Amino acid sequence: MKIFRILQIMSLIGVLIPMGCSDFLEKKSQDEVIVTTVSDFDEFLLGSGYVTYVQYANLYFLDDDIEYYESEYYDELSDVMASYGFQSWQPDMWESEEVIRTNWETYTSTYSRIMGVNAVLDGIDKARGEIEARDQVKAEALALRGYYYFMLVNTFGEPYNYNKKALGVPLKLSADIEENGMPRNTVEEVYMQIVEDLRESSALFEKYPKRRGNYRINLPTVNILLSRVYLHMERWDSVIVAANKAIQYSEGLTDYTKFSGSNFFMCSYDHSEVEWIYGVGVNIQFFGPSADLLSRYDKNDCRPGMWFDMGEYSTNRLLKKDYDWMSGSATPVNTVRISEAYLNRAEAYVQKGMTGEALADLNEVRCNRITGYTNIENVPANLLEEVRLERRLELCFDEQRWFDLRRYGMPSITHRYRYRKSDPWVIYTLREKDPLYTLPLPNEAIRNNVRLEQNASAYEPKRSGVEE
Repeated sequence: MKIFRILQIMSLIGVLIPMGCSDFLEKKSQDEVIVTTVSDFDEFLLGSGYVTYVQYANLYFLDDDIEYYESEYYDELSDVMASYGFQSWQPDMWESEEVIRTNWETYTSTYSRIMGVNAVLDGIDKARGEIEARDQVKAEALALRGYYYFMLVNTFGEPYNYNKKALGVPLKLSADIEENGMPRNTVEEVYMQIVEDLRESSALFEKYPKRRGNYRINLPTVNILLSRVYLHMERWDSVIVAANKAIQYSEGLTDYTKFSGSNFFMCSYDHSEVEWIYGVGVNIQFFGPSADLLSRYDKNDCRPGMWFDMGEYSTNRLLKKDYDWMSGSATPVNTVRISEAYLNRAEAYVQKGMTGEALADLNEVRCNRITGYTNIENVPANLLEEVRLERRLELCFDEQRWFDLRRYGMPSITHRYRYRKSDPWVIYTLREKDPLYTLPLPNEAIRNNVRLEQNASAYEPKRSGVEE
């Protein structure tokens, strides 16, 4: 049986594996452990491959769905200080002590999860156990790797539909140590690997009855992710095929109009549309949904009242997933939901000129979100804008708006920021097609990989705002 030097590998990328909480790893030496059975790999994947904390909180500070709230604000709050580099799109956004302390660094933390996934994929085919269980673990691992590389390449590479030949991120596909570092693959190469991983995962899942629950990725989730990837690649037929499969194996949309805002918690498998629950959600003090975002909801739309803590004295408004943050619960609270498949498919239909089908998907989502909604019968001239608006309303704070702005052509957006209540508001502007739409790599990543080429955005001048 192959020996995986998992402890040694993880220590090099700053990941702590808690040995005391499980006996599934047989200790070989100080830097070696042996993983032998499918059950071993399954537990290892859950602990070292799945998302267990807020890994992409920085994304919410970059787009136009968030703004600063002052209610009960006091000076020198860590989240406010840590957000500055992202809120103002600074070329050194990763380098402040506040960012490091809040664990918002994306690059290294994502590769640590990829390393755990790769360790599973390196050995799962030879693990002892039932073939169905082995296929299940392998399918989950492949899906996770596809998800992580999608997040990385859209953070540190240029948009696929803008320059797919640009540098993306290094493709690390095994847990072996690369002593001399790794160069960056192109955006296109990374996308091809993402598609390959997700398609293989889907094929493995499809061999067996659908599973749902226990915070694990399943067949509809993989195909929702695959339709998301194809959307960025503008492969419209493939978007439709993947979305169709996700919807085929789903339990359908949840009708929000049958719930009251006070007892609705999105992060529950009790809701038919929830296919995967992961991460620990977003609980960022003194920031919340922007006035512009909130103004776009219909007055009878159920979502704002169910998703956001909008109390007069609330200091925690990004609570789309779970209002129960004060209990200290560590339950995962991000979601992948079947509504995304409808919206991905609707956009692809519009691009193909299949406007009737697109309108049907748009109506399907809205009638489950808006009390008293009446289906639109005639195709509006601005149907693509309507679909993209619904996407913004439905998928806000789901790790997607920043990536969508990139593929929409990288429009100019502005943010207001101030460090203390006594300071004046300062307006920062991200220009159309600004180099900072592709984030710089953290200096730590450059130091740890001598072959890693930095993005041009790192050499942009420091951004200065204008007092309001």
